[in-house]
Amino acid sequence: MTAAIKRAIRRIDTAVGRRFGPRRVLVDVRNPMHYGVLEPITRALEADARVEVFYTAERLSVVLAALDGVARGRVITHDEAAMRRWDLYLSADPWTRPALRRCARSANVFHGVAGKYDLDDPSRLPIEFHTFDRVLFINRDRMDRYVAKGIVSAAQAALVGFPKADALVNGAYDGAAVKRRLGLDPRRPTALYAPTWSAASSLNVAGEAIVAALAGEGCNVVAKLHPLSLDREVPKYSGGIDWRARMAAIARPGRIVHVEDPDATPLVAASDLMVTDHSTIGYEFCLVDRPLIVYDVPELIEVARINPDRVRELRAAATVVGGVDALRCAVRDALERPERLSAERRALASRMFFDPGRATARAVAEVYGLLALAPAAEWRPAELCTTPLPPSPTLGTPSPSASA
Repeated sequence: MTAAIKRAIRRIDTAVGRRFGPRRVLVDVRNPMHYGVLEPITRALEADARVEVFYTAERLSVVLAALDGVARGRVITHDEAAMRRWDLYLSADPWTRPALRRCARSANVFHGVAGKYDLDDPSRLPIEFHTFDRVLFINRDRMDRYVAKGIVSAAQAALVGFPKADALVNGAYDGAAVKRRLGLDPRRPTALYAPTWSAASSLNVAGEAIVAALAGEGCNVVAKLHPLSLDREVPKYSGGIDWRARMAAIARPGRIVHVEDPDATPLVAASDLMVTDHSTIGYEFCLVDRPLIVYDVPELIEVARINPDRVRELRAAATVVGGVDALRCAVRDALERPERLSAERRALASRMFFDPGRATARAVAEVYGLLALAPAAEWRPAELCTTPLPPSPTLGTPSPSASA
């Protein structure tokens, strides 16, 4: 059968399906974080009676907890999806795209900006971006790189920003309410520890010591590990360590909590400072303009194949420490001088996230264009709130009672 005949059959299949049923969208979530990245878009689709949304994953067992609220019949395996008709395939990761025989259009949404694993320049990677009808970019720098190298065409590329960050910058989260939900003492400043995944990450090098140091400086500690760090079946992700058990062992009610929410942005809104090694969430934290600390693990830069430009930029907006003692000093300084490096954080956020606050509307418009539908008239991005994100407070040194 020639390619032309295959295309003709696919067009007929799509036209018949659209004539007699709703548009059908397959959302591929490789890990729980991807569900959080795509959720602002899928929320709009789920609210539209003209659209049916299904979810799939290469390993469903990894994402079932994140998909707990999805109707059971809407969660299927890659094999089950292969022969069904789809109007759109939507993913936040190009690595695990299933072989779909009856799929009309496809789109990839980037899930981060950290420049790891050659994603700022995937010329040498076996990723067929050219097979996507649309690639949604978070910032202009990466989009221009891809277009200039011919990885995607100008027609494929869409500059939308980062929908997941809209709620954060538009003040949709009540930081105090998030702390109450986590049972944290409101008298203490809150530190978010969010390392990347890798056997060479700060988590594997000194994770428990980092958490202890933050708590020792009078902070509530929220540990938000990358979902892949919790995957013991793949040693390159977790180092073969049971990090759930290790975090449970150091948890302290009201003081130290381990959170596995698919979307970490509410935790960003609730935190007064953050510690990471190199992860997109570090760049997201710059959107709230609060103190950022980078725990230096030199091996990680090589292992994770991080774009050197991204390393320099993140560290220019952060205090960089190479050990636990230096971390404790940096935490004290951050609490006393939260305004330090504010200009650098704001500048970095503006470069890395295109027009934050309106990304969801642009992404949804692109998706509906691929579905050949007008967005539902009643749809409005839930993130577009009227309350601006409050500025970082002047924290000061924690009182003796708060640091107990």
